[in-house]
Parts: sequence; structure tokens; C-alpha cells
Amino acid sequence: MTATTTLILGGGFGGIAAANSLRRLVPQEHEIVIIDKSPSFHVGAGKTWVMLDERTVEHISKPRKNLLDRGIRFLQANVLSLDLERNVVATDSQALRWDYLVIALGVDLDLASVPGLAEGAQTFYTLEGAQRLQSALKEFKGGDLAILIPTTPFKCPPAPYEAAILLRHAFAARGLAEKVRIAIYTVEGAPMATAGPEMGQYIRSELAQRSIGYHPQKKLVRIDSAARRMSFEDGSEAGYDLLVAVPPHDAPRVVRDAQLTNQSGWIPVDPLTLKVTGIPGSGEVYAVGDVTSVPLPGRYKPEAALSLPKAGVFAEAHGRVAAHQIAAKILGREPSETFDGRGYCYLELGGGRAVKADGSFFELPHPVMQKQVPDEAQFRDKLAWVARHLTPVS
Repeated sequence: MTATTTLILGGGFGGIAAANSLRRLVPQEHEIVIIDKSPSFHVGAGKTWVMLDERTVEHISKPRKNLLDRGIRFLQANVLSLDLERNVVATDSQALRWDYLVIALGVDLDLASVPGLAEGAQTFYTLEGAQRLQSALKEFKGGDLAILIPTTPFKCPPAPYEAAILLRHAFAARGLAEKVRIAIYTVEGAPMATAGPEMGQYIRSELAQRSIGYHPQKKLVRIDSAARRMSFEDGSEAGYDLLVAVPPHDAPRVVRDAQLTNQSGWIPVDPLTLKVTGIPGSGEVYAVGDVTSVPLPGRYKPEAALSLPKAGVFAEAHGRVAAHQIAAKILGREPSETFDGRGYCYLELGGGRAVKADGSFFELPHPVMQKQVPDEAQFRDKLAWVARHLTPVS
């Protein structure tokens, strides 16, 4: 058996799952290298906790190398370019050749892509942003707080709605319930549209119960940060005293420069194997997690195609599947594991309660998502899920 090298670009949910799964499936002479620009991994679901000063960054982070199995090399570096014909990845420290490549680079977040957004908005979608927003929230004593979703897709579809609900709970605890008006402005037609109308209606009901405004189909044109006003394509405007935005998401420049993206703006993959097709060169390329576009077989409306949501649970599942596909190639076997389109998410409701929703996104005639009755047990389940992903490998 000829020794091989698998390069995994990105050390998030998908990259870590791919590396650890592959290490357990193939002999040690097969090299596995995971590359990420940051030494630390963090669970994105905890950024609202940082925003609300309920957890520190250290509580939701761990060194990546501590989360990787023995026999996996971690290289802290920036990925600069991909040569798909020569099977070479260039980083700012060295160039590496691969036999198998897993692209798990996630997304680039760019507030500056919308005029005025970077100057006018806070965000909790980055750790640094969540820390800055924490300070702004402590100083906020009343007025209009707007949560803005200017573009789709974005990772963790429930996150902006969860943030609104948690902010309402936090302001009530500070005695500011009557002084703070919260409203969501979104380009979406409904919350979590891929999860279906029932889930969307459930979230809208939760918002209404808390007097949180909901304004769908609002396509942002510009922000006037000096006047604190948002202008939308339909001619309407809305003011704010504090603006919290979901940054526009793009595929990382390195994969765009390599011409790996299609008209969706993301890397198209086989929905079952996560393999990227039509790649020059002799190696095999897989893409997992947020950087991908995974088409779904079902639709709610005949004219509206659906894609898999971007979420850590899917990235983790993708990583495992890609590892099994690569291991089968290395070992000369038929691959036995494929992606089944199943996943779940949590929506925190404040007061130590949460609701978990389980989705089956490859179902026909459309995806199916079922939720439970909110309670404290599901919140504890979320805490355990976060803790599991931060537990060092023994």
C-alpha cells in the first residue's frame, strides 16, 4: 500500500471531524495534515453567550491541536493558493503536495460589502465582534435595537432569531423591558425557510410573544451610520439606536481564485459523498461544511430550489463522510458511508430553556423538521453538545 498525504484546509467542525475520523480509519504511514490560520477552535453557538457576558471566549474555545488525534499534524498557516493541476497547496509558510484534499475553509464575513454597514453595525458573528457588542449592550439603556439580516445564505439560520429572544430576556432582567424596542429586518421571506413553514411560523410566534418586530423581504440598499437609518430596496427606511447585523457571507477568496465555485457562489459537491467533481489533476478533492453548496432533492414550491443550510452539525457530518470516502480509496474498498441529510439545531429561549429541532433535509417532497416542546433539559443538551466539542482528545 503506497503511503499518501491528505491535506485538510480549515480546522472547524468539518476539518476536525475529517482529520480525526480519517486518522482512525487508515494506517499511520498515511499522512494527515490540517491547516488553519488560527491556533484556537471555538464553538460558534457560544458567541451569543459572549455577547451577553454569560461566558468568556476561553469558555467556548480550545487549542486546535488538543482536539486532534495523535498522528495528525497541525500547521498554523494562511492558505494562499490551490494548484489543482499539480495538487499543491501554497501557504504563507510552505507549499505542500496532496493526494487527497478536503476543503473546510468555512466562509468569509464582509460587513464592508454593503455601503455603510461596517461603519454602522455591530455583530456577534465573530468573537471579536461579540466582545465589542458586549460592551455596547452594557452601555445601551433604551431605544431601538435593530437586528439586520442583509443577505443569504448565512451560517446557523436560527442565530439572529435566538439573539433577539435572548436580548429581550437580558434587557428584561436589567429592568429595561419597556425601554428597549427590538425588531428584525431580514431579506428572507420567512425564518429558517429551508426548515419549512411550520418552523418559520413557530419562530415568528416566539418573536411576537416577546413584542419583537419582524420585517421580512427587506433587501438592504445602504446604511447611513451618521443618521442611524437603514434604506431598503422597496423604498422604505427604518431608524435604529443600536444596529446588530449578520455580516454578508462569501466563499473564501482562495477557493474563488481557484474557480471552484459555481453560480451559487459556493463549491458544488456530490450531496452523498461531498466530492468536488471536474477537478484537474490526479488527486481527489472534497469540500465540507459552510463552503459548500449541497442541493436538496425536495422543494416547498416548484420554482424554488433548496440548498442545505450552513451549520456546524452538517459540517461535522460532512467531515466524517469525506474521511470514510478517502479511507475507502486508500484501502481499496467500496465506500460504505454517505451523507444522509440529517441534522439538528437548538434555539435558546432564555431562562435556561431551549428547543431542539431535528431535520431530515433529503426527504421528499420537501425537507422535514420536527421540534420538541421547549424545556430546561434541551438547554442542558445544548450545553453538553458544546462541551463535547471542546473536550480534548485523550
